[in-house]
Amino acid sequence: MRLFALTFALLALYAYVGQAAPLDTKNVAADAKWVAHVDVDAVRDSKIVQKAFAACPELKESGKHFDELRDKIGIDLRKDLHGLTLYGPDADKTHAVAIVYSTVNQKLLLEKAEKAADHKVTRHGSIDIHSWTQQRAGKTEPAAGAFFKSNVLVFAASPERVAAAIDVLDGKSRGLTDANSPLAGRAPTGSTVVFRTVVFRPETPFAAAKLAESFRVATGENNGNSFYHATLVLKSSEAATQIKAIADGIKALGSLRFAADADVMKLIAGLKTTVDGNTVKTSWDASTDDVWTVVEKVAKKAAEHLKKADQAGKGGEAFN
Repeated sequence: MRLFALTFALLALYAYVGQAAPLDTKNVAADAKWVAHVDVDAVRDSKIVQKAFAACPELKESGKHFDELRDKIGIDLRKDLHGLTLYGPDADKTHAVAIVYSTVNQKLLLEKAEKAADHKVTRHGSIDIHSWTQQRAGKTEPAAGAFFKSNVLVFAASPERVAAAIDVLDGKSRGLTDANSPLAGRAPTGSTVVFRTVVFRPETPFAAAKLAESFRVATGENNGNSFYHATLVLKSSEAATQIKAIADGIKALGSLRFAADADVMKLIAGLKTTVDGNTVKTSWDASTDDVWTVVEKVAKKAAEHLKKADQAGKGGEAFN
């Protein structure tokens, strides 16, 4: 499971072509309090990602690393993985469920599960649920997983949670279909990452979280434009007005800081924040070509900075 988590974190940098796998909330349990989704195929189709591959030789030459991962986890991230959905009934991460939409080497994964510590098999209808224990940060943690279909895997901390998730996927338990739920509804076309929640962890480094009732955000690309759309529902209209004032202030500071850079100013101009009662909506839209222009600038400056730092380091070694 730890290897899976690391693998998914790398997708935004390394994915490259495929079929669409958008969020489908009917596959999420009705009692979910948060849901996150990564449409890996939309990431692959991203013009920004494709340009990054074309411009960066290191990314194009990373095939051997994908081959190594494929041999370890039975998934070729370049073409097999289509999407990942995570959700949970509360803020406790050990209660979360992960649904992985991917073509896999089923034989290899089953062999790895069977060799894991404390491996057991629980039958749920016609599906075998495998459970095991793993070492993480010096602690022994339980884990479980199953194939709902040959290309749909379900993971959780216990066989019971995997079984409950399977029942939702199978239509035996109710999914997240209530149109009035802050978590429900279709994501904007082209969304690569979607996150929605009505619970906030106490340690969340986001001051507005203490004043929030719900938050939903989607980011991605569509028809040559990059976008970020977020809706924050707060406990009062006063709080909403304060959040808008903060957002407007940040935009103003950005405009002052980059006033001389026309390319950056194009991106800043696409940021808009509105308030309706206790709801704050933030939207940002910009041409992917304009975004890539700024990305190239940032990458160039970063490379120059690293080169100078490297030269300074070598100079220090020579002096010593």
